[in-house]
Formats: sequence, C-alpha cells, structure tokens
Amino acid sequence: MSSSEELYAFAQRYIPGGVSASARVNKAIGHPLFIARGDGPRIYDVDGRSYVDMCVSHGASLLGHNHPKIKAAVARALDLGIICSYETEYHSAAAKKITEVVPCAEMVRFSGTGTETVMHALRLARAFTGRSKIIKFEGHFHGYCDYIFYSSAPPLSLAGPASAPVPYAQCAGIPEEIQDLIVVVPFNDPDALEAAFAQHGPATAALILEPVNFDAGCVIAKPHFLELCRELCTRYGSLLFFDEVLTAFRIALGGAQEYYGVAPDLAVLGKAIGAGVPISAIVGSREIMLHLRPVGDSEHSGTYMAHLTGVLAAQAALDVYSQPGFYERLKDVGDRFYAGFQEIIDRSGVPARLQHLGPRFGIYFGLTEEVTNYRQVALQDEKLLLTFIAGCIQRGVYFHVSPHHGFSAAHTDADLAEALNGIEGAMGDVKKLLAPARHAPAR
Repeated sequence: MSSSEELYAFAQRYIPGGVSASARVNKAIGHPLFIARGDGPRIYDVDGRSYVDMCVSHGASLLGHNHPKIKAAVARALDLGIICSYETEYHSAAAKKITEVVPCAEMVRFSGTGTETVMHALRLARAFTGRSKIIKFEGHFHGYCDYIFYSSAPPLSLAGPASAPVPYAQCAGIPEEIQDLIVVVPFNDPDALEAAFAQHGPATAALILEPVNFDAGCVIAKPHFLELCRELCTRYGSLLFFDEVLTAFRIALGGAQEYYGVAPDLAVLGKAIGAGVPISAIVGSREIMLHLRPVGDSEHSGTYMAHLTGVLAAQAALDVYSQPGFYERLKDVGDRFYAGFQEIIDRSGVPARLQHLGPRFGIYFGLTEEVTNYRQVALQDEKLLLTFIAGCIQRGVYFHVSPHHGFSAAHTDADLAEALNGIEGAMGDVKKLLAPARHAPAR
C-alpha cells in the first residue's frame, strides 16, 4: 500500500468516509491523495512523489501554492495576534480595492466559504425584493445550502423534460417544501428562460447563475444570453445574481461581469479572492447592500466571518492580480497549453471535447460537438474520464475527478509541457480502452 492508502485506511476510523469534505476522494484512484506540501505549480504527496497540479485547489490557488506575498500576508496576520471577530482598518481597505475593480461592487461584505456567502446573499435578495422564488440554471452549482442545492448534477432519469427541468434535490435531508421555491431552467435556452419569467417573474427574488458554467466543465453562455438575463431581471423587478466563486479574478480582474460587460445587481466572489486562504465576499449596489444589518433587516454575521488572515491574503492577491500584464500572461500561457492539448486529442483519435476560458477548462470524453448545456454534459463517458485521470496521476500530473481543471499563474510553459507529456500518455490509455470496442468482430 502507498502511504496515501495507509493514511486513508486510518482516517476512515475517525472521519466519515476518511475525508473532511466529500469531494476529496478521487474516484479515479479510489482514495484521496494525501499531500505533504505544495510549492508553486506542484504538489508533493506523502510518498514523496511530485505532481504538476492541474487542480490548484479547484481554482482557489490562482497564484499557485506557497506564493511569497500570500505567505507574507498570513505571517502579518499572525504577528497581529490572529485577530478573530473584530474589525480592523484592513477590512475596509480590502473592500475599497474590490469596489475599484468589480463593476457591480458599490459595497462589500466578507464571509468565509462560498456556500455561506451564497446563503446570506439569497436571503438578502429575498429581503430586498420581498419575494421568495429563485430561478436557477440546470447544471449550475451554488454551494450546499438547502435553498439552492438543486439540479447541479441531476440524473437524467429524474431531471424532467429538457425544456422544463424538474428541481432535483442533490442530497438527502433537504425538506421537500423548499422545492416549491426553486425554478430550474436549461442554460442557453432563451425561450425557456422567457417562459419561466413569464410564469414566475413577479414572484422571483433573483435569477442566480454561473456566468461561465465551470461546475459543468466549461459551458460558455451563447452570444447575448447574459444580456437577456439582465433584461428579464430588469423587466420583472428581480435581481440578477452572478455566482462568481469560480470566475472572479480568474478570467479578468473584474471577473465575468467585466469580461462580458454585463453587470449584475448582486454577486458573490470566492476561491481566487484569497489565493488559497479561506475568504469570500458578497458585493452589490449600495441600495441592496444597505438592507444588511445593522442598517437594514437582513442578517449577515458570524464569529469567523472576514477573518483577518483571509482579508490580508485577499489584499495581497488583489495587488498581484492588478499588476500590468498579469492576465495577458495567463492568456498567452493558456493559449499554448490548450493548443498542445487539442493536438494530443486530435492525434489520438479519442472522441473528446476540450472547452476552456482563462486558466480553467473542461474535457468531455465521448463528446465532440460544442457543449452548451447540462444535458449534453450528462452524456459524457465517465469511464473514459476516470481512465484518463488515473493515467495522468500515474505520470505525475494531478487531475481531480471534477468537472473543471486548470493551471495557475505559477505554471510556466515548461511545467505545462511536462503536463502535456503526461496527458498524452494518459490519452494513450484511453485509446487502448477504446480499441477492443472498435475492432470487435461483427456478429
């Protein structure tokens, strides 16, 4: 047994499933990879093996691991006394930085996890509008709060008609009564969205969406679709709510709302905001944000919210993201990597679709046409995906079994060339798996 397997066996005695978060088991290898340390674009497991990291904390570590400015920020927080549950001058300074770069952010409130932040922001949307319903898109994930943990990855047999999906609770324990407050719509379907608003618009507090559906790999909005979302919300008096946990600071300094030129009323920022240190934020117009207590009547509070370690890390990360050429370099490195990846797919003859935006990407095995909605995503061949990921890990390239993958600003062309070597070998494993089926004798 490897040390990871031994540690996993030990962990299962004391932690349910042997992991501190359900998604940390990597299905491709049958256990979590236990990490000893991370540095730049690499992680090192407890057996001493080095991997080019193509997960990068599910996108949170946009600067790579062990970045000197993030380390210095955390060290500063330690020197200040591990301040918890108090306000400091650094909180408003960090908030000011965000208002200067994120289009819809006139005011900011910091929180911890993305789930927590979405939960509070949904309540704020309901308080502001006086309405209860939420419209969401099938295949879009917004955290684990009961009120929104619906239809992020429903089995097709229980998902209802493609044009009018049925809300599907993604785990046990969610009260059935909540389903009546959720309206699920297929992404990139203007007619279905207009029909949903015609029926539910007057009762809808917010339309929530990932402006880039990275939680289904990398599903990009069709031209003018985000503008339609904006127009319908304005017409019906609902809030346009961008979940930018995965897009914030990643595809542009101002996130997807800057990249697409569509400003929501409300947004949550997460993952990359702290460059690997836990922090997220609710941002929005002053009119909406002033409905939060103590000036308004919608609650947003907690002992560990806006912990100084995260606030200082966010300030440091924003300073790095704001440096001239930061996003241009990400794009240049990405363009070369994606071109190499696509060449490998083409040479292999394996049916697979690569879709990407900025430093995050999805790969769909068994599909070759552009993927524009969850129903297509659900048809991908998981067996081929698991074979690919296991092959990459075996060759020192770490992919997690997740819809989306990516690289960081710490990844160089040389690192990604090494990753491509592993990817090519893993694609060969997939090709071998397909070979018997292709050459089986006719009956």
